[in-house]
Amino acid sequence: MKAKVLSVYEAILIVVLTLPLHCWGQEDDPFALEGVEEADGDEQPVIEDEVTLGLYYLDEDAFQYGKYTGLTDEGAKPLVDFRIDRRPEWDSGETRSWSLQGWRLGLDSRRIEFNFTDQGNQSIAAEYRQIPNNIISDAMTPYQGTGSANLVLPSSWAVEPGSSNTRGFSNLYENLATFDVDTERRWLQLRYENAISKSWKFSLDYKHETKDGLQTLGSIFGYTGGNPRGVILPAPVDYTTDNIEAMFEFGNARLQAGFGMYLSFFNSDENSLVWQNAFGHLAAWDESVRYPDSQGRLALDPDNSYLQFKAYAGWNLTPTTRLTLDLAFGEMEQDDELLPYTVNPDLEVHTPVPFDSLDAEIDTTHFNVRFTSQPLRRLGIALNWIYDDRDNKTPRAVYPYIGGDSQDQRPFEDGRINLPYSYTRQKADAIATFRASSASRLKAGVEYSDLSRDYSEVSDAEEWTWLAGFRLNPFDTTSFSIDYRNSSRDVDAYIDNRPLIESHIPGQIGEDEFENHPLLRKYALTDRDREEYRIRADFYPTTEFNFGLTGSRFDDDYDDRFFGLNSSEMTAIGLDFGWYPREDISLVAYYMHEEYDTDQSSRSFRPNPPTSVDDPARDWFADTSDDVDTWNISLTFTDIGSDRGWKAFDLGFDFTRSDVTSVIDVTATTLETAPLPPLTTDMTSVSGWARVAIGQQSSLRLALEATKLETANFALDNVVPDSLANILLLGNQAPNYDVLLVTAAWTLRF
Repeated sequence: MKAKVLSVYEAILIVVLTLPLHCWGQEDDPFALEGVEEADGDEQPVIEDEVTLGLYYLDEDAFQYGKYTGLTDEGAKPLVDFRIDRRPEWDSGETRSWSLQGWRLGLDSRRIEFNFTDQGNQSIAAEYRQIPNNIISDAMTPYQGTGSANLVLPSSWAVEPGSSNTRGFSNLYENLATFDVDTERRWLQLRYENAISKSWKFSLDYKHETKDGLQTLGSIFGYTGGNPRGVILPAPVDYTTDNIEAMFEFGNARLQAGFGMYLSFFNSDENSLVWQNAFGHLAAWDESVRYPDSQGRLALDPDNSYLQFKAYAGWNLTPTTRLTLDLAFGEMEQDDELLPYTVNPDLEVHTPVPFDSLDAEIDTTHFNVRFTSQPLRRLGIALNWIYDDRDNKTPRAVYPYIGGDSQDQRPFEDGRINLPYSYTRQKADAIATFRASSASRLKAGVEYSDLSRDYSEVSDAEEWTWLAGFRLNPFDTTSFSIDYRNSSRDVDAYIDNRPLIESHIPGQIGEDEFENHPLLRKYALTDRDREEYRIRADFYPTTEFNFGLTGSRFDDDYDDRFFGLNSSEMTAIGLDFGWYPREDISLVAYYMHEEYDTDQSSRSFRPNPPTSVDDPARDWFADTSDDVDTWNISLTFTDIGSDRGWKAFDLGFDFTRSDVTSVIDVTATTLETAPLPPLTTDMTSVSGWARVAIGQQSSLRLALEATKLETANFALDNVVPDSLANILLLGNQAPNYDVLLVTAAWTLRF
């Protein structure tokens, strides 16, 4: 299927490049000439076709700079955009039109789009896109076979006798090879619409997407305590996804309705990743588990499918009252063959996996009802109810596991039982708006939600939210708004070891046994009080000037009697203004300051056997603060000189800077702690461009963009592959670059 997508793209590209020159075109941009006037004032016809040819030039390699564009390597790359647009004259009686556009054809982020419309009858659309995603450029690994599902160490790999960690890799650096961690998505999307009658319409959407490249996965030998040893591995990404949606829709002045189906099929070409054990022998492992005779294996994403039937309807009950309904039923399935417990033949396996295939199934139900009305001239109400259910029917079984391909299979009674998580979520809200005067409006409402879960520490959680808002326009040149929300989430009994107990054979785990500290609370599953404020003020004293102020804050409080997240706050303040002294000059700018603060707590202890569980002297605390400052200013001149009979040209300037600082302050009651180095990300981008018209139908453009990224990350900076004793890392560093991008292009319009 991947070859088919590429061949479609190549065929389209060949057709485009062999079209006569007068058929080429480009997407609209800030420099588009929309009907240039001659010196005597006679307006020329609007030009529909366009082609832009030029070059991008990057002055040095910058993998992260071209994260989504493909502009990563030093040197030049072609700039090719085009647009072909065929529309009939407004009085011709012809109803058919079509367009073909291409963007960034010389880059890995290329896009081609075709649209055909027979107005009132049918339409066809096709789109092809590529999207790169550059993640890491300087990763290192000793494994050979990068990109495949079977990773082996070089024959020269050596482990010092008696060593059981990375310190024993005597020739690690001699065998390291660098690789990129990146992916590329390609998709072909087709859409067809047909007006069956005046009231009925049929639509069909199809999307074929592939994703190829490398990701990183953490692998492990060992199972608990101090015996695991891990490696960060390059894992292949080779996915194919096909989505199909078909809908019949009906509409008239009073009723709008539709029904149809949605299908999704996901396929991964690799179902597992196998890698050779790089470590020497560890006492807790089986004697056979060591380099070079043992391997590890983990499952990759399984093939799966999803089928959904859906319908909707909307009735205009009266001129001021409307009722809408949405209903959808779906079924997810995954039946990939289960892998054996281990890939190492020397380990004892007394019980095979319980099923050949998991035969996983999840049924989904979604129902939404919305009622809106305006019973009084100044009063409006909206009522909404949402029901969302996920019923996981995957069969449960006992899995007597093998810990990280390192030991013989555990006794059957020590096996773990899979937990097919399900939930039911319901949400209802009622909101009223009242127009007190022509210059003011009030809003008030209430929201209620209920969430029930299976196999979770909390079986049910309720949340009530009260909201209010006020809008004021006291003058033609001023507007002001404020919104407030207050919510409280209340959960039923928090049973911290429920997942532990329910994932074991009944009776194997005592009621008082635990994995996490009994006072620990997961922040998404515990009581919470939240307050939110949002404010916005705009002033526009003249048509040439406007000024705005925005602010927001939320404050989350959790029960401080428990460990976990205790509080979370966010504050944001922003300023923006615009100045337009003439039609051809604009100056806009904004500044945004954001602060994020969280407080969390925990206790250092040993669960088995329990040690220090009740000792508050071993409590520790982490206060995290993130400060983000962003500035932008942009100055634009358009059609300079056109009023004096000159060749029109445009100028522009843009400056953007973003500074991010994160500080993690760790303290403790009696334990020894030390501050963590701050995390920083500073980016500055300065760009300028100029465009000058050449005659009535072409123009030249030159643009410069200088971008500098400086980051500091203590988890990456100066961390080499063997910095940790028990994990072999990638050794990649935090990204930094200082690049200049030059763009030169010629645009011709017909």
